[in-house]
Amino acid sequence: MFKMITSMAVMKQMDIVAEEMATDTIEQIYKDCDWQVGQFLPKDAESPIINDTHSYLMRLVARHIANKLDVTTNKYYNE
Repeated sequence: MFKMITSMAVMKQMDIVAEEMATDTIEQIYKDCDWQVGQFLPKDAESPIINDTHSYLMRLVARHIANKLDVTTNKYYNE
């Protein structure tokens, strides 16, 4: 029984660490998308277009990561 409790505690700690890592990774992807999004926009693009393009690029990057890690149920899902 003690081994099971230890394993559950380790799994919980791993989950906490993984969530923190996911948050850090999302923040880095956000910054990378900020850096790259301009090349897909016209010079006179306004806020809604910039935000929509940035959001699309974020989702696209996330989808590619999920596909590379083979964690999706449908690799061709399109929003």
